[in-house]
Amino acid sequence: MEYKLNTQFFLRDSVPGHLYKVFFLFLMVSLSFPLRSIWAVYVEGNIYKTSSKKYSARQWIKNGDSKYKRAKYERAVKAYNNSIACYPDYFEAWDGLGNALYNLGNYDMAIQAYDKALSINPNHNATRVNKGIAFYKKGNIEEALKLYEKAIKSDPKLATAWYNKGVVLIALAKHGEAMQAFEKAIEINPKEDLAWHGKGYILILFEQYDAALRLFSKAAQVNPNRAWAWNNMGITLSKLGMYNDAIKAFDKAIEISPKSARSWHNKANSLYNLGKYEESMKVYNKAMQLDPFLYAELKK
Repeated sequence: MEYKLNTQFFLRDSVPGHLYKVFFLFLMVSLSFPLRSIWAVYVEGNIYKTSSKKYSARQWIKNGDSKYKRAKYERAVKAYNNSIACYPDYFEAWDGLGNALYNLGNYDMAIQAYDKALSINPNHNATRVNKGIAFYKKGNIEEALKLYEKAIKSDPKLATAWYNKGVVLIALAKHGEAMQAFEKAIEINPKEDLAWHGKGYILILFEQYDAALRLFSKAAQVNPNRAWAWNNMGITLSKLGMYNDAIKAFDKAIEISPKSARSWHNKANSLYNLGKYEESMKVYNKAMQLDPFLYAELKK
């Protein structure tokens, strides 16, 4: 069983010529972390001392997992480090440490932790994918691609590796190959809603808004709880001139994530396009309250 971080995706409500420019702000990669199974291996000789250390290490891993799931990443780092201090050869401790460091933006340290985890368990492809994601966030796209391809070669049925490969291929402007990678991810796991969004994004690049809308709608059916998914749908509806429907989509995004300045901004755009100028200004002001730097960024 796998779980994902709640990474955020969005399209900017801008002219088509700007869509590719803001790719990295839309298709952020999704991390896929396996639930950890806890097991004990007793070393012959001095068995009680070893068992005691491993027991303490396991308890710290559980503590780290608990903190991680509650997004308390700094505390998770401390817990995983405590586990490693007790018993340095626990794969789960190094893997968890890498995940927590990634979420703190410490990509170099996360990669080092993933390297140590892979030295203990070289066949753990989910960790290899996560290491690739950290490289991607550092801007080392080619290295990320190598890791995804290595994971796919080892496990061709790993949908998240195919998805992340598609993201990298878009960054390399290889849209046909990216589409194939997303389709492969969907073939393996039809509930991989991120891959549906990946396909939709490529269609947006080529202004095929109707087809993109169908894909975004499918993604929302698969996972209706992603605020950015509804935001993407709203932007696509706006491109089609369906402003009332777009507002409904933005409202859904805001319901899920009330502090999303971009969803408020995009809703304001649709209200403006409907001629509801006074109401749109109120919503623009709400977006600015949530993120005072939003409009400076959008002008770039």
